[in-house]
Amino acid sequence: MTLRRKIIYVPLLSVTMMFLMGYGLLATEFGARWFIQRVLPAISQDQLRIQTVEGSLLSPLTLTGIAYHPARSIGNPTTIDTVSLEWQPGALFSGFLHIRRLRIDGIRHEISKDETHQGTDPISISPLPLALRFEQLEVTNLHIVSGSDHYALERMTGSVTLADGKSPVIIRPFQVAFGAAELDLAVEIDPVAPFAYRISGEGRTTLSDGTPLVAEGNLHGDVSKAFLERLFVKVAQGRLEGQGWVNWSSGYHWDLNLSGRDIDPNTYWSISRLERKEDWGGALNMEARTHGKLDDNGLDFSMEIKRIHGALRGYPIAASGYVALAGRQLEVRELKLRSGDNRFQARGAAPIPDALLRTLTPDSTPPNASDGDSTLDLSFKIDAPMLDAFWPDLTGRLRGEGKLTGSLAEPEISLEMMGRGIAYQNHRIAALQAKLALHPASAASRADIELKDVSLANYRFPRIQARGNGRLALEQVTLGIDFSCDLDTDLGKFLCPNSPDQATHARRGELAIQFDGKLTDRVWSGKLKRADMALLSMGKWKLTGPVSLMLGADAVRIGLSSTTGSSDRSHKGRRKDTHGNDGRRVCWQRKEARVCARGDWSEASGLHIKGDIAGFPWHAFRPWLPDSLNVQGAIAGNFEANRPGNAKDFKAKLAIMPEAGALIYRMPDRESLETTFRDARLTASYAENRLRADVRCQIAEQGLVEGKLRIDTTSAQYPLRGTLQAKLPDLALLSGFVPQADRIQGALALSFTASGSLRTPILRGQGTLTEGAADLPGAGVRLHDISLHAEARGDQSLKVRGQAMSGPGRITFMGDIRQPFGALSRLELSVRGDAFQVLRLPEAQVLASPNLRVVSDREGVRVDGEISIPKARIEMDELPKTGVATSEDEVIIGKKGVETPKNTPGHAVRAKVSVVLGDEVSFSGFGIEAGLTGSLTIDGYPEKPPISNGVIILKDGRYQAYGQNLTVEYGRLIFSGPVDNPGLEARAARKVADANVTVGVDITGTLKKSRMDLSSDPIMPDADILSYLLTGRPIANASHTDRTALLNTALGLAMTQSQPIANQLGKSIGFDTVKVKSQGNTLEESALFLGKYLTPKLYVGYVQGIFENTRTFEAEYRITDSLSIKARSGNKQQGAEVLYSIERE
Repeated sequence: MTLRRKIIYVPLLSVTMMFLMGYGLLATEFGARWFIQRVLPAISQDQLRIQTVEGSLLSPLTLTGIAYHPARSIGNPTTIDTVSLEWQPGALFSGFLHIRRLRIDGIRHEISKDETHQGTDPISISPLPLALRFEQLEVTNLHIVSGSDHYALERMTGSVTLADGKSPVIIRPFQVAFGAAELDLAVEIDPVAPFAYRISGEGRTTLSDGTPLVAEGNLHGDVSKAFLERLFVKVAQGRLEGQGWVNWSSGYHWDLNLSGRDIDPNTYWSISRLERKEDWGGALNMEARTHGKLDDNGLDFSMEIKRIHGALRGYPIAASGYVALAGRQLEVRELKLRSGDNRFQARGAAPIPDALLRTLTPDSTPPNASDGDSTLDLSFKIDAPMLDAFWPDLTGRLRGEGKLTGSLAEPEISLEMMGRGIAYQNHRIAALQAKLALHPASAASRADIELKDVSLANYRFPRIQARGNGRLALEQVTLGIDFSCDLDTDLGKFLCPNSPDQATHARRGELAIQFDGKLTDRVWSGKLKRADMALLSMGKWKLTGPVSLMLGADAVRIGLSSTTGSSDRSHKGRRKDTHGNDGRRVCWQRKEARVCARGDWSEASGLHIKGDIAGFPWHAFRPWLPDSLNVQGAIAGNFEANRPGNAKDFKAKLAIMPEAGALIYRMPDRESLETTFRDARLTASYAENRLRADVRCQIAEQGLVEGKLRIDTTSAQYPLRGTLQAKLPDLALLSGFVPQADRIQGALALSFTASGSLRTPILRGQGTLTEGAADLPGAGVRLHDISLHAEARGDQSLKVRGQAMSGPGRITFMGDIRQPFGALSRLELSVRGDAFQVLRLPEAQVLASPNLRVVSDREGVRVDGEISIPKARIEMDELPKTGVATSEDEVIIGKKGVETPKNTPGHAVRAKVSVVLGDEVSFSGFGIEAGLTGSLTIDGYPEKPPISNGVIILKDGRYQAYGQNLTVEYGRLIFSGPVDNPGLEARAARKVADANVTVGVDITGTLKKSRMDLSSDPIMPDADILSYLLTGRPIANASHTDRTALLNTALGLAMTQSQPIANQLGKSIGFDTVKVKSQGNTLEESALFLGKYLTPKLYVGYVQGIFENTRTFEAEYRITDSLSIKARSGNKQQGAEVLYSIERE
């Protein structure tokens, strides 16, 4: 090979190698991965990172895990999940970049604060050297975060064409989807500054309430402004149109015209997705215009309401007016509103406070105030006879007018207002009258406000009245308040307790206050001349004399503060006034009781309060004491609180020292029980973030209670330490708290220490009750040898065990209380007993052997287990023979139901207990004497009658009926439902040996609705069965006296059963008529009718009331078949009548 040939091959080989290398870079996945993951990050200085590359630069290419982090940015990087690209490289040779498909998914971009405040440089785009076409461009799952705002775009697709660097960019069709909204747009953008554009299209969405919204429009503009040629929005039946322009080249400028027809305001709530409770449905027509600007100099705008008319919430409505804001001045021109018969109008101008301006324009500097800007000249007038047309749930009438003039710093206010029956939800004012004439620079200001029958939630004020004179009507002020109480609130219980000797209508209180002073430089100083209170829990309290008072924005003082030592010293020799007030403190007094205080506050010196109480009555706390408890004595004490101006340390002291007194328990049906106490003292202090409390009280002769508590508030857990010691050698003083018990005996001793924290306290120690005894008069038993032991070992539980004896038996219990001081407190108790006497009354003696498990927590009380009754004797008197059971469908007219007390205390009880009767259980009563055996299970649910299941069997029974002792062949009480109405199955029989006859009574039905049937062997009429039961022989062999007794017995049966027997017995005695029927509509009017024909035309009869003592003799004589004379004479009525009867076929 020659040298020349070699020289020719060298460049050819170089070109070939370069071609192969370029092809490997563009056409292989390895080359694409090397270029994208190595070269691009190096060029971008590691600002761009791409995790995976699939495909080549010439074939379909997919990039995943893209992250771009600008060098100067401190926020999170912009990330893209996936980019897919398909294009035609061959089109480049024709000067055309043809991208078939570009799909970008999962864009996440966070706008940082630096990016938000960074200035925007003018956009500059160099002309492209070739044409561009995106055949399919798709962006999905775009998320942009700016502070707390989050914007999401689900899908954006379109086709983009750019013929050259100067032709418009055409995006058609351009579809955008976000949430429930979809947009179909056509966009043309000029690629050369100022980038003019034109957009047209339509959109649709569905509101939260399902209403469809459709919009279409056209606009054009550039990077600094937009001209809205037409906007049309249709929601349900409403239509909204708008035109105008917006410019944002320097701040924001706008001029928009809006018009609407049949607009439903409820649509706004659906668009904004704000929660609403009221219905604002309607159909409004409107025309309005707004224009203005918002820039660094502030906000200037105007809103001209040309007209609004239509219907809102069923009321006709109309509005018009003009509102404008220029600088700091708000201008209102002829603003008129009509809703129903209501009228409101306003006009004038008013300056806007700086605080409100900063809220409206937080990024702008408020303009400097001028004399014109501070002018206040605003007036309004309202005539609203039906306020419900203005606002939902608002009712009543309001009429008045007002005017504000002067300046914002010192406004002059003139107002007259009258109202009747004004109410909103559970707030109400029956009558309102107000007159204000306030002149800041004059002492001629007056204020007169009176409200009657005011209800604010649970509080009622029959009268609220305020009058003022002097500058701003604040120099001489009189305030009077009458209030009534709702006893469901703690404040109501304190102010107006429900005592037995107090009528309900009198539960009212009064408050009267009077000031007299001067207002200088916004500081009021003078005297509190009156501050009288009538609180029914504590009586009437009056201010003992005038006291100095100063009120200002930076300082408050009542009396002469202890911090002004010179003032105190200068008043040492001052004489007290006739009421006993030394002029330096505010004091209230009622009889011997007295409460005094003085104090001051200022930013410099802080807060200082000091006071004392003496002779304070215990009955002020009666709402929180048991009704049966009365406390004699009085309370004395003192208090103090200090907080220096710039210091965080708060100090306070409290000392309560009750005088020697007595606890008096009013016992039902017994003499009152009195327990004395003395040397009682409660002290508490707070300093250096630590709370200290000590309590001590001697009860009766040898009883003593002592306690200490220390809490550190520097920690969020509030660590604590404490002790409690109590010794009560005589528990008789507890009788008032246990009204069911009498002659209580025993000794109680407590010794506990507390540690841990206020959130999770740890208790250690024990409490014991020994040698306890008590009578339970209701049960007729005396409990003795009562003992109780409770022990805390610091494990968040309290172990308890105890016992008691009654009769021959004993009952024991043991268990624990978990988390006794927490919200999830839970008691688990096991109760066992053997032959424990629970009843010892003349009519019942019962021994019980329980085996129960009791669980109590915040969900209620659950009782499970078994109670055995080894021995019981129940003896009950018979029911009166004339007793009548109330009918199931009886309605007593005019009888008021018993009111169920609200907020009944106690826990819901769920019980499932089995009751087992032993061999020595007997029952005697209602003619029955028998032994009882069997068992039943009782299920009890809260607020439902108990349900029972089981059978009680009568054994060895005798039943006394009809004057005879019958043998109970069998008897069962079947429980399968309500425990008070078991089913009955019983038979009592008598065997007449001489006649070889067995007769008896079968009892069926339920306890509340039983039925008695007669039976015999062999079968015979009921009259003979009854005769055998009473006399031992058939009715044919009975004497006249026996037959009369049988008739009386028959009448003792139910009326439906007695009639056939009575007829048969009556005929055997010789009566033609024997019947039982009611003469009225009630069972009490039932009577026995006996009658006999003395001759074929003469009938005599006798009527005897069964339940009422009425007697009537009747006689009837038939003259013809149609005419008769009837006469009657009785202890309640006499009379005669002529009867004429006509018979029709």
